[in-house]
Amino acid sequence: MFGKKGDAAVLAKLHDVPPPYREIGEQLHAIIRECAPSLEPIVRWGLPFYVRDGKDVCYIKPDKDFIAFGFGEVSNPSVSDDADMHPVAWTFTAFGPQAQARVRELVTKAGG
Repeated sequence: MFGKKGDAAVLAKLHDVPPPYREIGEQLHAIIRECAPSLEPIVRWGLPFYVRDGKDVCYIKPDKDFIAFGFGEVSNPSVSDDADMHPVAWTFTAFGPQAQARVRELVTKAGG
């Protein structure tokens, strides 16, 4: 698998993101590491990914107007049997307590 591995590589990549999205990215990283410590952080294709057994579980994608957080198709915790559409990514322009709680819930479900 190509890419730089580890927390330091991911945090260095997030450090390049302009504020305020840098802070959101760092908060997302902290939540992922806290709620799913078994996921391996890696920078691939210029993006922070969190993987298990070589498969993408979730990722952080910075943009100039927002920061996106999403899940791979293999373990998307937002899939619902009674729905025809399943979200795979969310964009954030702010990251308040409600959004943080939802991300914690989803990451715990996906990474557990």
